Amino acid sequence: MLLKQERRLKVIQIMFKYLLAKNFGIFKRLECQEHQKINIIIGENDTGKSYILKLLYTIAKSVEEYTKLSDEKSWEQILSDKMLFIFQPSKLNLGRIVRRSGNTLHVKALLQGDKYSFSFGKGAKYSITECGEAAKKLDLNALYIPSKEFLTALDNIETFYKQLRAFGFDQTYQDLIEVLAVRASIKKLDKPLEDVLNSLQNLFQGELSVEEKRFIFKCCGEKYELSQVAEGIKRISLLTTLIRNGAIKKGTILFIDEPETSLHPRTIIALCEILFALSQAGVQIYMATHSYFVLKKFELIARKHQESIQLCCLEKAEDINAKFYDIREGMRDNLIIDTSIKLYEEDVRLDIEA
Repeated sequence: MLLKQERRLKVIQIMFKYLLAKNFGIFKRLECQEHQKINIIIGENDTGKSYILKLLYTIAKSVEEYTKLSDEKSWEQILSDKMLFIFQPSKLNLGRIVRRSGNTLHVKALLQGDKYSFSFGKGAKYSITECGEAAKKLDLNALYIPSKEFLTALDNIETFYKQLRAFGFDQTYQDLIEVLAVRASIKKLDKPLEDVLNSLQNLFQGELSVEEKRFIFKCCGEKYELSQVAEGIKRISLLTTLIRNGAIKKGTILFIDEPETSLHPRTIIALCEILFALSQAGVQIYMATHSYFVLKKFELIARKHQESIQLCCLEKAEDINAKFYDIREGMRDNLIIDTSIKLYEEDVRLDIEA
């Protein structure tokens, strides 16, 4: 009986389990099965890493907003807006998200055991009308942390988006700004999240705080304007705010685009440990990375804890090929590892020639 309960708990913690996308952007067909608590995407530039993150985020966020706004809008309406303002196709035309050599975009996903699907052709403009079964109301929340630090431009982004409703900053920024604006503070965190929060504060020896409607960084009893704080610290330490205000909790789906950006390798390794702890607290994590340190550290974590971590390797060919591995079973050949080996071989060759 206890074993069955443990298995059930593990299933509950994994919100997304399946994704199929056809004629989506540069992808002819992308099928991702058996999602894990942590899912890592690697590939050269322009292989669609961020596109995958944003598609999953769009689905989850549209369901989250539908749960809150179902009396005002249908899931189809919310999903259409999300697709438009997250992917920002030219001429505000959904049909431009469809692969050029394809006719119709099809998406299927399995989220908390429920099936979600939608499709549209090149003639689609503002609305998605072909959706599968009616969306369910789910208690979840999705967060997307972009690769660029944005806190120093927070007011400008918010003004730009709300007043102009124009392209330039995709809606993942605005969604995150709205979540950060929540001033609530959880008085008592669950022990796993409290431990993560302490680890984050120790990592940077401080935390983000809000004073007079603006963010500052508190460190060692001092207060610093964000312009005085390193970009990597600003970007990752906002996790402390998201934990404190309840935005990151059990059942959250967290998307991080290149978490290593502007961080020292030692900090990257510590951050990987923190993200693993978050996954154990019931947060499902998706990340895109170019970092050998991120990849290697998560391989070591997977082997040490005997925890499945999915690695998606995107490779350029006639079409974009996606290969999936469980790095708990060891690291397969990929471009990040290959590039590291080539640098090592060049180093050895120069020593021999010297």
